[in-house]
Amino acid sequence: MKSIAIHLLFWALYILSEYFANMMHMRSGDVWPFFRAELLSLPALMLGTYFIALVAVPKFLKKGKWHWFVLSLLTVGAVVFFARVKWLEVVNYLEHQEYWKVPVSKVLKNIIRDYSIIALAVCIYIIGDYRRKQKLNEELAKAKAEAEIKLLKGQLHPHFLFNSLNNIYSLALMKSDLTADSILKLTELLDYLVYRANMEKVALSKEVQLLRNYVDLEKLRYGDKLKVDLDFEMENENLMVAPLILLPFAENCFKHGGAGEDGFFKIKMNLKADALQLAFNIANSKKTGRKNQHPNGGVGLENIRKRLTLLYPGRHGLRIQDLPERYEVNLKINFRDGEV
Repeated sequence: MKSIAIHLLFWALYILSEYFANMMHMRSGDVWPFFRAELLSLPALMLGTYFIALVAVPKFLKKGKWHWFVLSLLTVGAVVFFARVKWLEVVNYLEHQEYWKVPVSKVLKNIIRDYSIIALAVCIYIIGDYRRKQKLNEELAKAKAEAEIKLLKGQLHPHFLFNSLNNIYSLALMKSDLTADSILKLTELLDYLVYRANMEKVALSKEVQLLRNYVDLEKLRYGDKLKVDLDFEMENENLMVAPLILLPFAENCFKHGGAGEDGFFKIKMNLKADALQLAFNIANSKKTGRKNQHPNGGVGLENIRKRLTLLYPGRHGLRIQDLPERYEVNLKINFRDGEV
């Protein structure tokens, strides 16, 4: 009904514009004959308009069949011109009860005006069709991105749980008194994964707490050999970010890192965040003489690359350095549009 109302409004405005354009030339008795003539010629004009918009444009113009499209335009022009002539002859007969042929020159100016209306209507249709398709493409792209993000999260969770359970298993084999504490830490992590990881955005403070819990769990396994330096500065703890955006970098440290020449496994994390930007740096020592088997971070960091591209397109920077003695990752995210 809305679409029909828009079409009726367009043609009503056309007739009114014709009336106001000719009003100064009309006498008091010319109003009804004028509207009668316009209404009689309107079907031909509408037929030509909808034929071009609904047939010629989608079937010829969009498919690159230019010769057929031009031929259809010429055909519509001839039909509308012929219809104009015949309608005027009918109007003259109704007014004077006498039939005579209308000179072609008298109709030419009307044809130019008619084709302007057809062109305007077709342009409006093409713009509307473009906007509909653009909206559909945006919805499809958003749905695709959401599906990919869910898939990437699904790949991340088992990977993370596998590492954590391995840690607890190692403690259990050693009959460590820290086993119960590690299970408690894992419970807190699972609480985050179940109740927050599927949210679109979470508070940055929750992401930072997730990192702390994960590091604490790893400390239970490595003991005094692990040296972790954490420095988190947040201007606003309620700043919202995508969930699980930092954890894969910490996982990667423990997966591919190790004790250096001094015998200590060192990890350093720095985070600074304000309303405009988040800057996160994480570095870990490497075992002497060991080369990183996955210089780009393996599956975990490959997933996070994809998520960053989907969540912060054109608003993030990720730099990974695989140096002889350490592995370092620098991440920057702009919360407003602009280059990183």
